[in-house]
Amino acid sequence: MKCDYTSGTRFRLAGWLLLALGAAIATPMGLGQTAPPAKAKLMNKTDFDSLFDRKDWTAVEVSQQSGPAIVPYIEPHLKDKDEVVRLLAVNCLDAAGGPQAADSLVQALGDSDEQVRNNAVNALHKNLPFGHEAALMAAWDAGRSGDSYLRQQIPLVLGLMGAQDRLQELKARLAVDHRQPVRDGIITGAAKLGDPDARTVFGQLLRDARGKRTAELIEFVKYLNEPWVIPQLVPVLQRKDVAVVLSTHINDVIRRECDLATDEVLRISKMRFSFAPNPGGQYKDEQINEALRFAQAQPGP
Repeated sequence: MKCDYTSGTRFRLAGWLLLALGAAIATPMGLGQTAPPAKAKLMNKTDFDSLFDRKDWTAVEVSQQSGPAIVPYIEPHLKDKDEVVRLLAVNCLDAAGGPQAADSLVQALGDSDEQVRNNAVNALHKNLPFGHEAALMAAWDAGRSGDSYLRQQIPLVLGLMGAQDRLQELKARLAVDHRQPVRDGIITGAAKLGDPDARTVFGQLLRDARGKRTAELIEFVKYLNEPWVIPQLVPVLQRKDVAVVLSTHINDVIRRECDLATDEVLRISKMRFSFAPNPGGQYKDEQINEALRFAQAQPGP
């Protein structure tokens, strides 16, 4: 398969606004706090609406503290003519959570703004829309020509939902959209659902990848998060190509393919090795070899 990740690299970067808000706004705990905040009293609807009128992102914090009860206050703003307001509403739904929020997030997959659509599908990873599998497939089919990210992520949501009854429909979409990011999402989602062919192809993708492409596929490994994927990391453990350069204000940290794969062997297996995880650096050869021997001893998918 030809690798075209012009938009696919957004698998690691997508939801930048959602993640930034999660770190800077939506997390109500201050520095040094260890206990979660007490559940806030539901804000008056008029006051809550005024936050949207001002495009005030503290609405995300209010939604998180209020929980699913505030979702009816959020939903009308999904129809606002201003895409920034609709984006705020999607992030508020994600923070509030609950089945009703998931329902509304599915509807937001059809929004005219790409960032709203992308944030909505990101939010569905946490707020799984059980019972809306058909609507997800319809949103995939309705995806615009530039919606490679949306089409990549919907299969991953279906995988998390355990939507076995949609597996064949999902695989049939491989013939509809040949873009690599989209194919990656379908293959990985089907692999999560237990499809043996998809698991074999995923292993082939890992085997054939190099450098940056490997780093992209490791993100899918994190999503799969199941023991069967460990032996598929064997070829990656044997490669030392540069995959990621982590830049800090002090220096650059070069992470090789074998380093990323070792991270995943340790994390997924939850086994005790002779060394600790080192996600911010490089492993020694003997440490990589220890992870490699473990991976080689595991049963395949």
